[in-house]
Amino acid sequence: MDKKELREGLKKLEAYLEQYEMTSMFLEEGDQAPLDSLILGLRISDELSLDVSCNFVDAPDYGSILQYYGQLDLDGMMAESPGTLTELTILQMINLLNKMFPVGQLLYMQDDKSPMHAIGLRYTMRTELDSDEELERCGDVVEMLMDDYELLCSVLVLVLEGQTVQSAMDTVVQLTAEETEQET
Repeated sequence: MDKKELREGLKKLEAYLEQYEMTSMFLEEGDQAPLDSLILGLRISDELSLDVSCNFVDAPDYGSILQYYGQLDLDGMMAESPGTLTELTILQMINLLNKMFPVGQLLYMQDDKSPMHAIGLRYTMRTELDSDEELERCGDVVEMLMDDYELLCSVLVLVLEGQTVQSAMDTVVQLTAEETEQET
């Protein structure tokens, strides 16, 4: 598909997600964005929100690859809890969560510029956003990313409160299982 068709696909996704009252903004490729991007405001609660960019990555040999990417800045948390939130703790947390997630991935990113430390939430999928089924599938992915972000934040809060990564993971797994039981 050409860029114009992919751009229209992102606009269709934006319109589709409006029914779920999701805040979004389309940015056309240019000075503000290196690629056509749909920015999604994932809001779990007043305290938990994450902006996720949704765009097509250039992979001509593989078809149309849609990427979702959000980033959680850790610099402030690391400064407030230098002994608790260390690079080793972050890596342990990300490794355990990545084992738990059925799809998608968390990345620990370090840079010389701000933010210096961040956790990236990423998911890619093949789609051209050219059918209702594809739009529905993308909506399911957005919901899954919200769940993944909520799990990440839950573990992160428990670690910041002084729990080890493993005990925080055990607590979150137990609470998730109890919540699932109550729903059935």
